[in-house]
Amino acid sequence: MKLLFDVGNTHTTIALTDNGKKFNIKRISTYSLQTEDELYVYLKMLFSENYDQIIVSSVVPNINHIFEFFSKKYIGKDAVFLNAKLYKNIKWDVRVPSDIGADRVANVIAAEKDYGNNAIIVDFGTAITIDVLKNGIYEGGVIIPGFGMMVNALFKGTAKLPKVELKPSDVFIGKDTESNIRIGVINTVLEGIIKVVEKIKSETEITSVIFTGGQSKIIMDYKKDVIYDLELGLRGIYYFYESTIS
Repeated sequence: MKLLFDVGNTHTTIALTDNGKKFNIKRISTYSLQTEDELYVYLKMLFSENYDQIIVSSVVPNINHIFEFFSKKYIGKDAVFLNAKLYKNIKWDVRVPSDIGADRVANVIAAEKDYGNNAIIVDFGTAITIDVLKNGIYEGGVIIPGFGMMVNALFKGTAKLPKVELKPSDVFIGKDTESNIRIGVINTVLEGIIKVVEKIKSETEITSVIFTGGQSKIIMDYKKDVIYDLELGLRGIYYFYESTIS
């Protein structure tokens, strides 16, 4: 069994799998991780199965040492970390491939393997990312502040505006503060993303659009003509590991 870590800025998804297709998934707060021994205790509580390798996709470099220490201490092996430069099945046509976020690398790897050489991937997380895969080549993408980040900015930067539930509004003219914020943050950003995706589609002739990430669940009724794949990144982590042992 392999233990996968998708370390995000807010949450860490931990998944146990033996084939990269079915996952036993748990989620914890990223900054609840402080030492390798605390991680060991978490895992003992979360999983009863044994595992013999950990693979890490992390966008939080300052805690990567915890996984390194844990793997060496409790498994006796080095942890495997995602890095675009180490994955040779895709050409990374950007200035500095090693700067591509590991979460984006995982998404692109899984999209190429499961959906083909052409795809636009939108990942709704703490930040929202758009990635473009054309003819098996990673062409780059877009980074946008996430829904929660923008709502928190309004809450912290103003005297009276409240935090609101993250979900789209059914209308585009708000009658109260909450609906005003939801339209301004969720609907407006979504419409902007849809517009950007349409521009990318017209420039590249790519038709396959994949939405992923934890917050994509809140917009499934808003945008229905795309593929929703909430385990895309986890499969990408596993596929990356497969490529390192082949």
